[in-house]
Amino acid sequence: MSPDGVTLNLIIRELQEILIPARVERVYQPEKQEIVLNLRSLGKSRRLLISAQAENARLHLTTQEKKNPLTPPLFCSVLRKYLEGSRLTAIKQKGLDRVVNLSFSRIAESGEFQDVVLVVEIMGKHSNIILLDPSNRIIDGIKRYSHTLSRYREVLPGREYVAPPSQKKLHPLDLSEDRFSQLIIEQPLEKSLKEILFQRIEGLSPVLAKEIVLQAGLEPDLRLEYCGEHELRSLWLSILNFLFPLLNDKMLDPVVVYEGKQPAFYAPYPFTQYRGLTLEHCSSVNEALDEFYKARLEINTFQQSKAHLSALIKNELSRLNKKLLAQEQDEADAQKAMKYRLQGEMLLAQLHTIKKGAREVTLPNLYEPESPPINVILDPSLSAAQNAQRLFHKYNKARDTLKILQKHKKETTAEIRYLSTVQFALEEADSLKELHEIQTELVEAGYLHSKEKNKHKKKVQKKEAPQIKQITSQDGFTILIGKNNKQNDYLTMRLARDEDYWLHAKESAGAHVIVKSKAGQEIPPSTLEEAAGLAAYFSEARHSSKVPVDCTKRKNVSKPTGAKPGFVIYKNYETFYVNPKAPE
Repeated sequence: MSPDGVTLNLIIRELQEILIPARVERVYQPEKQEIVLNLRSLGKSRRLLISAQAENARLHLTTQEKKNPLTPPLFCSVLRKYLEGSRLTAIKQKGLDRVVNLSFSRIAESGEFQDVVLVVEIMGKHSNIILLDPSNRIIDGIKRYSHTLSRYREVLPGREYVAPPSQKKLHPLDLSEDRFSQLIIEQPLEKSLKEILFQRIEGLSPVLAKEIVLQAGLEPDLRLEYCGEHELRSLWLSILNFLFPLLNDKMLDPVVVYEGKQPAFYAPYPFTQYRGLTLEHCSSVNEALDEFYKARLEINTFQQSKAHLSALIKNELSRLNKKLLAQEQDEADAQKAMKYRLQGEMLLAQLHTIKKGAREVTLPNLYEPESPPINVILDPSLSAAQNAQRLFHKYNKARDTLKILQKHKKETTAEIRYLSTVQFALEEADSLKELHEIQTELVEAGYLHSKEKNKHKKKVQKKEAPQIKQITSQDGFTILIGKNNKQNDYLTMRLARDEDYWLHAKESAGAHVIVKSKAGQEIPPSTLEEAAGLAAYFSEARHSSKVPVDCTKRKNVSKPTGAKPGFVIYKNYETFYVNPKAPE
C-alpha cells in the first residue's frame, strides 16, 4: 500500500520543515529495493526510509532499525560515494504526482559545489530510486533496465533521465466549479463518480476518491448517468470543504486503521469509510506510515516465524511417529522371540524323546496340557541339550532387546507428547514474544540451533520473565494462565505459592492455571469451577464438553529432575467436569 499523491504531498511538507537542511551521515540498503538515509538536522539524528518495493513503495521518516548486509550492495556504495557528507537542500514534488526529487549538495575536493538529485518514483511495480548528476544523466538506479524491458526509457548509468509519462490529470487546486462540472460531464455515463475522480484528478487514490464522494453524501458507486445538478454541486462542495482543507493542512489528523489486530490502512484524516474500525491517532503523516508498516512487518514476521516453527514441529512429530511405529514392530518381533524360553524348557524336560540329528520336533506343553503342542526347530548338528541352551540364549537376547525397546518406546512416546504440547502452545500463540518463548524452548531442547554468535553474552544476558495472562474471577480472586511450557514452568514453579490452587485439563496439552489464595479467605468452589473452565478452554479439549480438569494445591505439584518444560506430577487432587469457557 503506497501513499497517494495527496498523502505524499503532506509527507513532503513535514519533511521539508524537519529536514531542510540536513546533513547525510550514512547511507544503508537493508533490503534489495529499500534504502535508509541517516540524516542530522535540528540537532537530532533521523532516518529517512525510501522504498521502491512494488507493493510498499514509499518515502517517510522511520524509527525502525533494520539489519544491514555486511557488504553493501552496489547501489548503496554509489549513494555513499555521492551523498555521505552532503546536505539535503530541497525536497520537491511535481504537482501531486508520485515522483519526488531530493536535492543534495556538497563541496568537492576542487572547492566547487557538487550537486546531485535522488529521484523517488512511486509507481507500483515500476517504482524506482534513481541518482542523477547535474546534467540530468543517470549515475545509477536501484532497478536497472534497458529497452528490452521498457520501450519508453532506459534506466542505466550514463543515460539521460526520462521522467515517467504524464497521466494528464488535473491538479485539484487548479479547478473551479465550472471547470470541475465540465470535467465530470465529459466522462462516459456508465462510469461511477469515484472512478471519474480517481482517473481525472491528480493525487487521488481509489480510497481518497471514494471518501470525497462519501463526504458529498453520495454513494461511491453512483454512476454519472444518474447524476444531475444537485449531485455535481454536492461533489464540488466536498472537494471545496474536504479535499482543499486537507491539502492546506487545515484538517490534518493522521491515523492508522486496524481491522481487528491487522493494520489495514493509513490516512491523513479519519475517513468516513473507516467508521467502526479501530483508529490509532498519530502526531504526523510520517509517523502514521511508519507505525502502519512497523505493525505490518510485525504481523508478517509473526506469521512467517509461526509457519517456520509449525513446519519444524510437524516434521519432528512425523519423524517421531515413524520411529514409534518401527519400535512397536520391533517390540512385536521381540515379543514373538519370548517363545524360545518355553521351547527350551520343554526340550530339556523331554530330552529322552528327542532323536539325535532331528531337524524338528513336536512336543506337548507340560505347563498347559490342553494347549496345542509346541513345534521346535532344531540344529541337527547339536544334541538336544545343546539345542535347548541355544534356545535359552535366543530368549535371553530377545528379553534384553525387549527391555531396551520398551525403554526407547517410552522415551519416544514422551517426546511425542512433549512436542504435542509445544505444537498446541504454538497454535495458541498470538504475539512475537510468545513465539520467542517457544523458539527459546526449542533451542534449549535441541530442536533448533541458536543464532547467537556470542555465547558468553547469551549466558550473562538477563532473562526476561514471561508475561502471564491474568484474569479476575467473579468472586474477586486472581487467576493466572500459562500459554506455553515456558510460561507454565514459570507460573507453577516460581510464581505460585503453596496455598494457591493449581488446575490443568486432564491428559491434555494446555495451560497451567493458578488461582491465587488470599490470607484469611477460602477460595470458593465457584472460583475453582471458573478456573477449571478456563483450564479446559486453554487446552486441546477446548471443543469438547464435560472436560475433566484436575485441581490441587500448588504444594502437591512437583517437577521431576530432568523433566521437559511444562511437565509436572501431582497428587491429592480432585477432578472437575466442566465445559470450556473463554475469558470474558
